Amino acid sequence: MTSRRCPVRNVVALAALLLGGAPAASAQTYHSGQNLQPVFEGWEQNGDGSFNFVFGYLNRNYEEHLNVPVGPDNYFEPGAADQGQPTFFYPRRQRVIFRVRVPADWGDKELVWTVTAHGRTDRAVGWLVPEQIIDEQVVAMNRSGGGAPDIVNAAPSIVLVESTARSVKLGEPLILTAIIRDDGIPEMRPARQSRPPGRRNALGLRLAWIQYRGPGTVDFDPWSAPMEDHTPGWTPPPLPADGRIVTTARFSQPGTYVIRGLADDGYLYSAADVTVTVTP
Repeated sequence: MTSRRCPVRNVVALAALLLGGAPAASAQTYHSGQNLQPVFEGWEQNGDGSFNFVFGYLNRNYEEHLNVPVGPDNYFEPGAADQGQPTFFYPRRQRVIFRVRVPADWGDKELVWTVTAHGRTDRAVGWLVPEQIIDEQVVAMNRSGGGAPDIVNAAPSIVLVESTARSVKLGEPLILTAIIRDDGIPEMRPARQSRPPGRRNALGLRLAWIQYRGPGTVDFDPWSAPMEDHTPGWTPPPLPADGRIVTTARFSQPGTYVIRGLADDGYLYSAADVTVTVTP
């Protein structure tokens, strides 16, 4: 495989671009029609010696959702094309979306995620470069858009009451019941103004459902769009005392979907997936 590594200075330049640090002359925004840039966020070491390669993405559209099934336009190499990556992509920058575990003897090999959208092909290259090792503190700092305090913070928990394999007829609602809990850290705080805009995440426990895969679209009620919690003044809604939250999902067309529940405290999150078969 041809190496796609960049010098550190180029990695820094890419990071500046992804974080909104591009010159004003090129700071155009587009509602639709733009490409999707996969992003290698860094790597984690597991207790058994294996590693997690952590990925996110930048959908350069401000409104258009991209749906790119696993295949020639959305694949990993080497190994299986399907490494658990999303196929449904929300607008703008979405951080720390999924992890790919590699063995302890991975060594100096690269893991490449390739996505083609609107005729443009982009790649993210993961490898065990020492400068990109991350831990929960780094994840918290990146997700909150600022200095995460050096405190002990456990990721919130999420338990799904119903089965994680569901079936529903097209047009009928699917009821999702999740119980979320947290240790109360960090304390609740509304999203703040930031430079560049949209970098300060609100703090405090909340539940969000997102579409991860599927041929159509999923409407959730209640619904909080990804990155809405970065809007200045946004505050997590009140939670029931038992942490039990009921959400309704409706699907636009038949097929197999993966939807993901996220228990999020603003720094860390825990995810639970549901595979849904939607019949005609």
